[in-house]
Amino acid sequence: MQGADRFKLGQMKRFLFVILLFIVHFAYSQNVEFRASAPSVVATGEQFRLSYTLNCEGTNLKVPTLEGFDLLMGPSVSQSSSYSFVNGKSTQSVSFTYTYLLEGTKEGKFQIAPATITVDGKEYKSNALTIEVVKGSSNAAASSGQGSGNRAVQPDASAAVNEDNLFVKVDVSKRNLYLGESLVATIKVYTKVDLTNFGRSKFPTFAGFLAEEIPTPQRIELTRETYNGEIYNVGVIRKVLLFPQQTGEITIEPFELECIVRQRLAGGGRSFFDDFFGNYRDVRAMRRSKPVTVTVKELPQSGKPVGYSGTVGNITMSTSLSADTVNANDAITYKVTFSGQGNLKLLQAPSINFPLDFEAYDPKESRNVNVSENGMSGTVSFEYVLIPRYSGDYKIPAVRYSYFDTKTGTYKTLAGQEYAIHVRKGAEKGQEGNSSGNVVQSFKKEDIRQVGEDIRYLKTGDLDLKEAGVHFFGTLSYWLWMLIPLFLFIAGIVFNRQRIKANADIARVKNRAAAKMARKRLKLAAAAMRSHNAEQFYEEVLKALWGYMSYKLNIDRAELNRDNISGILQQKNVADDLLKDFIGVLDTCEYARYAPGSNSDAEMDKVYAQSMEVIMKLDKSI
Repeated sequence: MQGADRFKLGQMKRFLFVILLFIVHFAYSQNVEFRASAPSVVATGEQFRLSYTLNCEGTNLKVPTLEGFDLLMGPSVSQSSSYSFVNGKSTQSVSFTYTYLLEGTKEGKFQIAPATITVDGKEYKSNALTIEVVKGSSNAAASSGQGSGNRAVQPDASAAVNEDNLFVKVDVSKRNLYLGESLVATIKVYTKVDLTNFGRSKFPTFAGFLAEEIPTPQRIELTRETYNGEIYNVGVIRKVLLFPQQTGEITIEPFELECIVRQRLAGGGRSFFDDFFGNYRDVRAMRRSKPVTVTVKELPQSGKPVGYSGTVGNITMSTSLSADTVNANDAITYKVTFSGQGNLKLLQAPSINFPLDFEAYDPKESRNVNVSENGMSGTVSFEYVLIPRYSGDYKIPAVRYSYFDTKTGTYKTLAGQEYAIHVRKGAEKGQEGNSSGNVVQSFKKEDIRQVGEDIRYLKTGDLDLKEAGVHFFGTLSYWLWMLIPLFLFIAGIVFNRQRIKANADIARVKNRAAAKMARKRLKLAAAAMRSHNAEQFYEEVLKALWGYMSYKLNIDRAELNRDNISGILQQKNVADDLLKDFIGVLDTCEYARYAPGSNSDAEMDKVYAQSMEVIMKLDKSI
């Protein structure tokens, strides 16, 4: 009986082992990767490698017709494997590489169709390739045998350094765009010589733009690119995402870079030992790029919706409510979330008409934004805390938000959801509901105490006693007590009408609140300065300056820029020196946010004092 059990157990183990092998084989076959790689650009007469890499063993490799290239050798097959054991888990990988040696024979762009290979009876295709063949250069033969990737070509160490074989350039992704639309500025160095290092540099200030740094590798790697029909080794120095802040032509200043080139010393009778003992010298060459001009167009006026937000890009909007049935004086959260791509850092909270019986607080902003070559993308959310003070049924209207879609060149309006809220009678301490549902302030008996009720105060000294039988009715005091309340009542009505009339004048109200709003923002900037948060400091100062102008002049923030601010302030007879100081503070803040090394505490303190002085002077002048 025991022998039969052992036999069954052995059969079950073998069965489970076969199933496990089948699962592993199935998973393995699902992850087959077959990729082709080659340089994106080569010169005529240059030899290079076309490689096909497979992560498992295959058969029957079929390579397409290689038009425009001569096949010199191949395929040569190489195999590599790796094994790792981490946290009790072992992994093993294998790679097969099929390499062909090719040579470009004529100029042009050539397509290499996908190759095919068979793995376990199933055919797999590689990716297609596009290779550009340009006119051959003198160092094409020296670069023979380069790898399959887009690696740098062999530099010419004996060539004299000039503007043709070493220069810097600022490339922009767009030269014609709308106000608020983004473009990418890429600073590159082009070289055919042996570039080994860099010295001092001077980057453009990007005046007229809001600049956001795009992350790039710390180490600059040279890759081959074509420029004017020739192959260069190209390194990316910096990438910046730019948002124009004014219309018209904006010029990006030149970029300056000191390049250190390793150059072979000239002379006859060279031997093998010359290279070994370092028969070279370092040459320093200063290079300066050409200025780049970008044309920024005003957003179209046709179809522009009322209350346009100033956002440019492609975004979506969603709304949410924490609860739709609450007690009076209980807090609820209303959230608006924007997601997509565009100038998200300039996106402001939407204007929402909450019920009058709701106490609404300033929204809490949450921004999760990423900057890349594709632009600025992410999410921006605004959370409003609302407290209904009275019971009843209320509605929060659907919020509407307009933006300009750069893909279609039209304005689009997003609409949120309308919410119905039922507010029950509250039961908070010190409040009780009456029959109408309103909340009435009342006091508990414990809150009022009568002290010393059994002992009366004994007045001493001269007593103002009156003869019995004298009446108060008809006396002067009587008429004064009758007329004074009437006069105060009439005065209160007149004052209240004037107050209502004054508050109806939105422009006047915002004008009076401009300085108050600016001081509030500057307090936040001072707090950021004390915590050494330079980015937040300069952002708050910019919000204070632009917000002050928006309130003071009753102009929407999205319509403000340096050009129309200058024109409006000149019409209001603001002194040129004061106008120059205001623009100067704006430029200083925008530059300091993105210029490393210029955000010291002393500099922030100076900008803070200048901002306070400019706002005080403008408040007196306008």
